[in-house]
Parts: sequence; C-alpha cells; structure tokens
Amino acid sequence: MSNRIVETKTVRTFGIPRNSRAMTINLVLLGALLVLAIALPYLGVSGFAVSLTSTILIAATLASSVNFLAGQGGMVSLGHAGIAAAAAYGAGWASRQGFDPGMQVVFALGLTLFVSLVYGLLSMRTNGIYFLMVTLAVGMLIYGLAFRLSSVTGGENGISGIQRPEWMASYWMFYYVVLGAFVVLTAALWVVGNSPFGASLRGVRDSESRMRSLGYSVASYKLSAFMISGTVAGLAGLLSVWHTHFVSPSSAGVDRSVHLIVMVILGGIGTLLGPLIGAAVVVLVETVLSSYVDRWPTVLGLIFILVILFARAGIAGSTRKLVNRLRRRPTSAPPGDGGPPPEPPGSDASHTQQARREDLS
Repeated sequence: MSNRIVETKTVRTFGIPRNSRAMTINLVLLGALLVLAIALPYLGVSGFAVSLTSTILIAATLASSVNFLAGQGGMVSLGHAGIAAAAAYGAGWASRQGFDPGMQVVFALGLTLFVSLVYGLLSMRTNGIYFLMVTLAVGMLIYGLAFRLSSVTGGENGISGIQRPEWMASYWMFYYVVLGAFVVLTAALWVVGNSPFGASLRGVRDSESRMRSLGYSVASYKLSAFMISGTVAGLAGLLSVWHTHFVSPSSAGVDRSVHLIVMVILGGIGTLLGPLIGAAVVVLVETVLSSYVDRWPTVLGLIFILVILFARAGIAGSTRKLVNRLRRRPTSAPPGDGGPPPEPPGSDASHTQQARREDLS
C-alpha cells in the first residue's frame, strides 16, 4: 500500500517528471536571457543603452551581496554601500599615486577584506535590529572618514580620472567584463547558498539557539557569510569606479545602502534573479525617469509600496509562485500518464475497482 501511495504522487508531463521539466524550463529561460545579454551590443542599441545596462549589472552585483546575507542568513545590512565605497577609494587612491590597474585591484581587494572583517567582527554577535544598527553605524563611519581624510580621499571633491585597464577601455568590452563578473559572482553565491555551509547558515537564520545546542559556532558562520558578501560588494565597487572613473563620499551614503535593500525587496529576497530585477527598476527610475519627472523618488516609493502590498515575495518570487500555481494539476492522473498502476486480476483491490465501475454505469 505504501509503495502505491508514493507512486501516485509522481506527476509526469509528456513522460517527464514535473520537477525535472520545471528545472529544464528554468535553465532554458536563463540560457535565453544570457544569450540576449551577450548579443546586446550587436543588436543596434546605442552606446548609452549598453552603458546603462552595465550600470544595472553592477548595481545587481552589489544587491546580490545584500541578498545573500538577507536570504541565507537573515542579516539585513545597511552598510554595504560603505564596503563598495572602500574598494572604490582603494582603487582611486592607487590611481592617484600613479599605480597601474593591477595595483588598483590589490588595494581595492585589500581594503574590501579589511572593512568586511571590521563589519563582521562588530556584528557577528548581534541579530535583528541590532545587526541593522551596527552595519548602519559602520557605514556612517566610512562616510565620515571619506569626508575627513581629504588628503587621501579628496574630501568632498572625491577622486576623479580613475582609469580602468586599457584592454577594457571601450564601453562594449567593459560591458562584457561586467556581464561576466555578474554571472560568475551570482553563480558562486548560488553554489555557496546550496552547499552544506549555506544549509547551516539557514539553520542559523531560523534558530540560533538550536544551532548552538547542536555545537555550531554561530558567530563564525556569521563572520564567514559577511566576508563572502563583503568580497562581492567590494568587487562591485571596483567595477563601479572603473565605470564612472570617479568616487566621492556620496558613494558611501546611507541612501545608497537603502537603495540596495529596496532592490532586494523589489526583486524578491532569496531569489536568484531578484537583485537583477530590482536593480533594473531602481536604476531605470533614477536614471531615465528622472529626466522626465522631478519627483522620481516618489514614483520609486509608490512602486515599492505596490510591491509590498500585492507581491510580498517580490517581483521574481511572486512570479514564480504564480507560475507554479498555474502549472498545478490534480494529483490523480490516468493510467499510463504517471497514475497508479492497475491492480492484478483477482486481488481485493481489483474487485473493488470493478464494483465502482458497475455503480457508475
């Protein structure tokens, strides 16, 4: 009887299990989206459109670092713009001293690891609102240092003229670098999230006391997660400063960190493409719509409210739920299409089925 019950739960479509078919469809859609992104510079679009897409991808990469912490570890950070700004200032200072782009990468990653470690050490024993406030405080500290250390950061004027490597000087080549970085970093975060480390991190998110009772070092997992997330944020900051050739204290502002959280919530916390969707909405509103509407923050706020009210799982998460609901079919399926096999003649179940047919007739 138990074997027959298990078999009735296997739903097939055209001979393919539904889970496998859904995964195949998702892979095909992701592949089509990647092909479209690769072909973008050859579709006759303007250089501005390609550059705008680079901005969206960089913002999505930075939002992915926030999404990893919030989705896997339940840690919402209000200071990730400060980590990205630290990496940008590291590259900017190296450029100001006449170092080549290779040394810019070294200084940017060095400052990224140091700042991420400071963030992690100060916040690893906190959670909830306290974690939020600690990351906010450290972010404001970086913002203040960017103003005060004018001999290093240029103060309010910032650092300009930061050049990226010559081989990616053209806008389309830099676009491919940004696209490759986004794909690789997103895939890396997905792999980490689906690894045993990611499962343990979700356990910490759900119940820290239970994980402690099982012998896990909760603080170590939080610190490791912050280092991973901070490294991705630093790489996004490096790409950003190479894109704009400029960095100023506003890059570390609290409003930048708030925009990252808005991107994550709009797209869907814990989803794969949620940061990309949220970044596209925010960047397009801030860059394109602001040319026509002076009060574009109000428009962005209205979009945010509508998503919170009618799509609480975010755009990507709610779309996935809607598709799954439309795909849902009755568990009973006809024989030969994944339904229960007919009982052998002469068995009690066979007589019962025959009696039901006679009653129906």
